[in-house]
Amino acid sequence: MISIENLGIVFGSRKAEIKALKDVSLTVAEGESYGLVGESGSGKSTILRAMVGIYSHWTGSIMVDGESLGRKRSVASRKHMQMVFQDPYGSLHPRRTVDDTLKEPLVIHQLDNHDERIVKILNEVGLGPEFRFRYPHQLSGGQRQRVAIARALILEPRVILLDEPTSALDVSVQAEILNLLSALRKAHGLTYIMVSHDLAVVGHLCSKIAVMNRGEIIEEMTEEQLRSGNVEQAYTRQLWTASHGYDRQALKSFKEFA
Repeated sequence: MISIENLGIVFGSRKAEIKALKDVSLTVAEGESYGLVGESGSGKSTILRAMVGIYSHWTGSIMVDGESLGRKRSVASRKHMQMVFQDPYGSLHPRRTVDDTLKEPLVIHQLDNHDERIVKILNEVGLGPEFRFRYPHQLSGGQRQRVAIARALILEPRVILLDEPTSALDVSVQAEILNLLSALRKAHGLTYIMVSHDLAVVGHLCSKIAVMNRGEIIEEMTEEQLRSGNVEQAYTRQLWTASHGYDRQALKSFKEFA
């Protein structure tokens, strides 16, 4: 289980400080897929970056499976929580093969059986060993994101943080990646926290959704409530309306490619 209590982050100096997060609290059950949705700058990705240690000047508490995460993450703690970033090309080193990318975390965490682990995870993400020695420029956007997912999963973590993992992909490829993520979560008993500005994407993968605005969670709901438009806050309704009533066309497209 993930428990975040009164998480706060401030950027800038006293004269021009920005409160990126304002006492954010949330709970994610083990094996749950939890969505964070809101406009750019609402603080969604900041939460994930605090969790993985990219930002260390936060206040409050972050607990995973009853263990408190310090502001400086240990190598051991990083193994159990991995992140998939938005840009599948920018997150991969252009001069490293898929094999190099997947082997690096195994070396860092001193895990053995590299060949066996790499082939196994490539098969699990739907690529296969024939992609092992290709470079990022030889892959499509969807294939690159599958490599990024494989890199996150190869350490067998408990928690995966997803920062807009499909926003750079077209709708058909989005559907493939979302369905892959859903299958992997069930197969491995993973816990997801997913950030997105797209209600259809969040609703497709997440059973519980928190809406963020200006560094705060203003409303929490189930996917069924979001689907039906049963929301309380005016800001949430604006998002829902802007997405054409939960973006039924996009959801239909996802299902067609399921």
